[in-house]
Amino acid sequence: MATSYPPFAYSLFVQPGNRGNLAYKVLGGRVASKAGAKPATPLVMVHGLSAVGLVDWLPLADKLAETRPVLIFDNRGIGGSTLHPEREAEEYRTEDLAGDVEELIKHIGWKEVDLLGFSMGGMIVQQLLVSPHQLPFKVRHVVLAATSAKAAHSDLLSAIPSAAPGGVTLTLEDKIKLVTPFIHIGYDAVFLADPKNKALLDQRVLESVYTRRPGKTIARQVQTIATYDVRKRLQLIPSTLPVLIIHGTKDRSVYYSERKYLERGIPHAQIAKLPREEIGHMWYDYFTVEYWDSLLCNFLDGKPASAPGPTKARL
Repeated sequence: MATSYPPFAYSLFVQPGNRGNLAYKVLGGRVASKAGAKPATPLVMVHGLSAVGLVDWLPLADKLAETRPVLIFDNRGIGGSTLHPEREAEEYRTEDLAGDVEELIKHIGWKEVDLLGFSMGGMIVQQLLVSPHQLPFKVRHVVLAATSAKAAHSDLLSAIPSAAPGGVTLTLEDKIKLVTPFIHIGYDAVFLADPKNKALLDQRVLESVYTRRPGKTIARQVQTIATYDVRKRLQLIPSTLPVLIIHGTKDRSVYYSERKYLERGIPHAQIAKLPREEIGHMWYDYFTVEYWDSLLCNFLDGKPASAPGPTKARL
């Protein structure tokens, strides 16, 4: 099993004002389109709390990139993204994280994009959609996965690993033991008990151990989303913008009950019809990557958001 993450070289976007660098990668940048066909709209994937997008979106991002350019990146202060030392102690809001995404898309030069936001990433995407200023690009389709329009009810905070005491060097086994409960909160009890999923779960634990996820950054992310609430502004999202909501009933990180706020605020949104509704927070680790590729691509390409393909667990 690989212990070098991410498994590719990536680029750094130096943010204006000496604020820091955002680590990003455009996958599928040379996707060929059929003769005479319009090139596929780029997809921007925004991950959530504690996530390293350059790692945690795989292998789904690679699969999606077979048919369209896909942007994955690390949110500020985590993974390959760094803050200027003088700004590391600064607080920030979801508006600031949305501004990071806006600047990055502008830097790449895309004029039209699709957006997929997961968990805190879904909050960031919503913040973009209700921005008081005009975005420098057109948003064509939006996917909101396992997210909320406000600070969510969640079991996640109780599972966040505690920092090791000063001067204590943790072994690999110590780190695995420390992060495992946090990773497992993303899945339901049935998934965790199935031996077929052990390899995947072990992989997700090692990805967490071997990537840079500073405790102070995660704590600041927690503070940021604690004050998040766009429920009254969701009405600013035009009814002409297609929106797809994905949320499993066994989600312990963002309770399934949070979905109602999106449904109320975005009444024209579609609800993804899944083979089984009883899935946890880490939605794309359920079923197969081919299933999610089919469902998402159908929606992004203006077709019914369904997928008749394989539905069993990926591992």
